[in-house]
Amino acid sequence: MDTTKSVLETGKLLYDIFCKQIGHITNPEKKMEQLDKNARYLFAWRDDVEERTRESPNVATRESRLWLEDVKKLEVEVQSIKEHMRCSNVFSRPMLGKRVGDVIEEITDLNNKRPKLKGNEFSNTPLEKVEPQIVGMNSLTDSEPRLQKILGLTADVRIGKIGIWGMGGIGKTRTLKLLNNRLEESHMFDIVIWVTVSEEGSRRKVQNDVAERLKCTKKDMSDNGLRVFISNKLSGKKFLLILDDIWEIIDLSDVGIPILNQDNGCKVLLTTRDFGVCQQMETDVEIQMEKLTEEEARSLFNEKVGAISTSPHIEPIARDIVKKCGGLPLAIIVIGSSLRRKNDVAVWRNTLRELQLPCTSQIKGMEKEEFSCLRISYDRLPNNCERSLFLYCSLYPEDSQILITELVEYCWLEGYIQGVDSIEKARDVGHHMVMNLVDASLLERCDNEEGVKMHDIIRDFALKEASGFLVKTGKHVKHPPEEKQWLQSQKISLMRCSLGCLSERPNCESLSTLLLQDNDQLTMIPHSFFECMHSLRILDLSGTEIKSLPSSLWNVVNLCGLYLKDCLKLEELPSQVGALKQLEVLHLGGSTAIKYLPREVGELTRLKRLIVGFKTCNRWQILNDGEDTKEWNMKLRVPTGIIPKLQLLEELSLYVYPLKVIPLGNVERFCVEKEEWDDESMEVVVEELCRLEHLTYFDAYFPKVECLEHFLRHSKSVKATSWFRRFRFRVGTEEKVPFVAVPFGQRQEWKRCLVCKGGLGMSHAAAIMETLSHSSYFHLLDNGTIRKLSELGLANMNELKECRVESCEKMETLFDGDEKQEACALLPNLGTLEIRNLPELRSLCDGPLLPGTLSKLRRLELNSCYKNLKKVFQLGIIRQLYSLEYLSIG
Repeated sequence: MDTTKSVLETGKLLYDIFCKQIGHITNPEKKMEQLDKNARYLFAWRDDVEERTRESPNVATRESRLWLEDVKKLEVEVQSIKEHMRCSNVFSRPMLGKRVGDVIEEITDLNNKRPKLKGNEFSNTPLEKVEPQIVGMNSLTDSEPRLQKILGLTADVRIGKIGIWGMGGIGKTRTLKLLNNRLEESHMFDIVIWVTVSEEGSRRKVQNDVAERLKCTKKDMSDNGLRVFISNKLSGKKFLLILDDIWEIIDLSDVGIPILNQDNGCKVLLTTRDFGVCQQMETDVEIQMEKLTEEEARSLFNEKVGAISTSPHIEPIARDIVKKCGGLPLAIIVIGSSLRRKNDVAVWRNTLRELQLPCTSQIKGMEKEEFSCLRISYDRLPNNCERSLFLYCSLYPEDSQILITELVEYCWLEGYIQGVDSIEKARDVGHHMVMNLVDASLLERCDNEEGVKMHDIIRDFALKEASGFLVKTGKHVKHPPEEKQWLQSQKISLMRCSLGCLSERPNCESLSTLLLQDNDQLTMIPHSFFECMHSLRILDLSGTEIKSLPSSLWNVVNLCGLYLKDCLKLEELPSQVGALKQLEVLHLGGSTAIKYLPREVGELTRLKRLIVGFKTCNRWQILNDGEDTKEWNMKLRVPTGIIPKLQLLEELSLYVYPLKVIPLGNVERFCVEKEEWDDESMEVVVEELCRLEHLTYFDAYFPKVECLEHFLRHSKSVKATSWFRRFRFRVGTEEKVPFVAVPFGQRQEWKRCLVCKGGLGMSHAAAIMETLSHSSYFHLLDNGTIRKLSELGLANMNELKECRVESCEKMETLFDGDEKQEACALLPNLGTLEIRNLPELRSLCDGPLLPGTLSKLRRLELNSCYKNLKKVFQLGIIRQLYSLEYLSIG
């Protein structure tokens, strides 16, 4: 037995040795081709570095000189290999093949060590490679043959532009998303840029999306300025530009995309429903997306439906249903989702019968089979409320993210969510309805989990199905609807348009929703505009440039939701607002210019949600506004007596935006100036806030810790709800809670935030500790007494996901061995830790750590802590940080 084992092991060893030798002998041309390709890019980098250092000798570093010497040595080795390859024989090939492999590894290593020069980072440093795409539809192996074909074409140096075309819903976008994510594993491109163009796309939209991917921070750049920026940024980079869902020709040179050629290896990959667009874009090769084969379709259907599809009674019906779906992935997914885990044979038979009925209408770009599939899934939704919510999604622009909270709030105000008596309950019911639509594949989840998207084909279906919907979105829309269109509409969406004016007095008695947000050229609304809108329930004017509200608005007595977010030039909320007795949501958040609330807000006794962003008024502004300083100082931002009248309030945000306009030559410049809310005023407000019983979200400033302590002790809401579901408390500072440090493009704010500035007064620290125990975000700054963070009680920090400690002059460590008696992991959920300007910091922690401590920490930043901090990581800490992804020390 031992002899046999020995022989087998010897045989395996010999096999491994000879296999390696055979690998070096076979395909020498392919290995040399790989060597040439890798070396070509390395030597191009070398030439660029030498050119830069010749032009500006002072930018060279020791690192760059050493790197150039190594590349020079390697170039000699590459030339030697090429000469030996020309005159080699079969016996010398194994050794030569191994030598080629070693040189390829050295080239890869030098490519990864591209040097930096003095000053800015060297301009040809690689950009981020891939932004992963969420594949909303199923990602089965049915796409693998297509993926391999497209990957092969992207590697072909003779091909610059690839066009993928086919009908809507055939799986073009899904295939490219899978391809995009597959490229994450390769080193084929320096950067992959994904742009969803859509039917309303334009050159400027493409420019904006490309510039955002390239980290352009200037939003107001001209078309030509963006073109130059993009061209300079991509010059010398090997990029792949993916243009998804093109409807008409786009001149890439006008966008700023450099010319594609064999030397730079750059590619453009586009998808379209129209083969003619491929021809107009002058693609080098076109791939038509074919329908799924019967086997692929069946596999996809079974995965969506589950094991029930293979049961003896259902399997024959399932086979016929798959055939009726005609090989269309979207149809298969939608129908399969509607039948998931349904074991009633009658339901399956009825689905097949409905699929066999002739279609009565058809949508552009869709086959009749797909239209009938969507209708079945739509009809199968459990109630009219869910169907109405689904149709409401079509009011949003094509391919846009739909925030779930916003969508649900609109639908609650429209009356689609019934049987609830609070916003929180409405949100829960609405969220459940949205998830039902996701499960039915009628909506797709976004990557940040706070939004959903609607496939453009499904949106076409919804708009066809909806009655009385008028939807015109996108910057190409410059004129308001015609009179006849207003008259026939129940819901109008003119989001993100370029409207410069509106109709004087549109006749629309049945209009219930009017969405005008993000019309950044709309500066004025006619005085008589709302005179014939008696049924209006929702009005969104957020992100417009209006300076005042028309008098006719106060006659819209059925209005339930008024949204004026980020209206930068709206300086006053008129006292006539008190006439809107049915108002339940008043949103004045964002950077509004409003200075105070009128006393008549107290008459809005049905308000459940009040969000206000005040403009700071300092002496400089008062004098320039022509107001009397003494008179203004007598005005409270929230007049006494308003809050106690709003007994139904569930959400309240009162924030002061310290915005100041300073003239500089001929330019008006905005700057942020730290100015806190008048302490006495806020103490009066806090006293009145204690009387509210239904608050679940509260965003406010507390001038002192004592003020917070008083609120927590006497608040009826705290006693009634056992704590707030969401809050943002700022103690001693009006600083806005900053964004959480998460990957670019995915930023969101934590829902439970605490910011403390200055001395906490340990005699009142119980209020801080209590709030901290419910917080997911904590920012401590300008504290001159605390020596270690654990003085606030580590047990109170178990829920923290992000912590920032800044300018605390006596803090020496976060925690030490004194906390052992707690016998539990410390900061177990903390994902981000930022420490800045702690002059006395000597260590992150002292003593051994229990398992699980800092186990979820992904991001750590240390800045300006150099005085006493000699060692960032002690052995006990480094062993715990197995989730760390980002480290910054400055």
